[in-house]
Amino acid sequence: TSVLQRLRSHYQHPYLRLAVLSAATAAAAYGLAATLPAVSPAVAAIAALVSVRPTLHASMQEGLRQLLGVVIGAGVAFASLVFIGYSPAALFLAVLACFAVAGVLRLGEEGAAAVGITVILVVGPHMSTVAIETRLSGVLLGTVLALVASFFLKPGTPHGRALADVVKEAEHGAQLLDAIANTLVSQSGQLSRPMAQAWLTDAQQILKRTVETRHLAQDAVSGSRWSPMIDRRKAAAILEQVQITERTAVAIVSLCRDLVAAASRDEHLSVGLAISYSEVLRATADAIEQQSNTARDRPAETLDQQTGPIRLAQRNRTDAATHVRHLDDTRPLLLGGSLLRDAEKIAEILSGTHK
Repeated sequence: TSVLQRLRSHYQHPYLRLAVLSAATAAAAYGLAATLPAVSPAVAAIAALVSVRPTLHASMQEGLRQLLGVVIGAGVAFASLVFIGYSPAALFLAVLACFAVAGVLRLGEEGAAAVGITVILVVGPHMSTVAIETRLSGVLLGTVLALVASFFLKPGTPHGRALADVVKEAEHGAQLLDAIANTLVSQSGQLSRPMAQAWLTDAQQILKRTVETRHLAQDAVSGSRWSPMIDRRKAAAILEQVQITERTAVAIVSLCRDLVAAASRDEHLSVGLAISYSEVLRATADAIEQQSNTARDRPAETLDQQTGPIRLAQRNRTDAATHVRHLDDTRPLLLGGSLLRDAEKIAEILSGTHK
């Protein structure tokens, strides 16, 4: 059982899963093509290997681009055969056509080279009609199998995974604010640099992972043109939700930097201000959790300013601001004001009023 569990955990690693499925798909394409008439096994295996992508829509993009590029490139090559015969000049024109098609399809340099390689395989050293049809069939077979493999490469849809990831990061942000609030109260406003630095590191990691999720959400919006599994409007809403969480994470990082700076200068909050500010942080954390929980069903829906956590956070900020105004020492006053502004910014982001 333990061996199976270890194997299962290793298989969950994205790179290993991609390697296993890519190898299996290439082998399956080769084996299946070998049993079919007029299908090139080598070309089918290569087409399958280059078309497997981490997501279904990316594989569909790659497969369609491969087919378009190969058809056009092979057509140019065959026309060159008719007019100038098989020669390096014909190969030059075929590869040049691949780069032209890649430019129109916005494949980039790597995509153009991949299409060019496939065209060379399809055309082969003998540009006869039968050879082209046989190898083109191999491309089609390999691409279809790659689509099937890509469907199983990652469970769920790209935008669904992005939503699950960003909700998790929002929860981590709320938990971090709760931890800071509890520490401020338990330590009576005393700040230690190691603790503040640990908070900042956690906040930066949350921001980093959220940015990575934004790239996934952007890819899902782009891929909605290719995949019937992606609802473009929902994907766009999820991207907006990721952006809300990203701006919230930026504010949390700013808040933690203020605490690190204060701890480095041995500045501390008064007991009263520490208690007031901890209540602000708890209310802000509750607001983050409420907005992210709502996002599970309605992504990017902001909180009403009259909702419980937002009103409570505003009332607590007002109380804390009263403590700040009565401070005689300039440094704690500036620290308290800066922390309150960070919390206010988070509330504005969650309610959609931040500019």
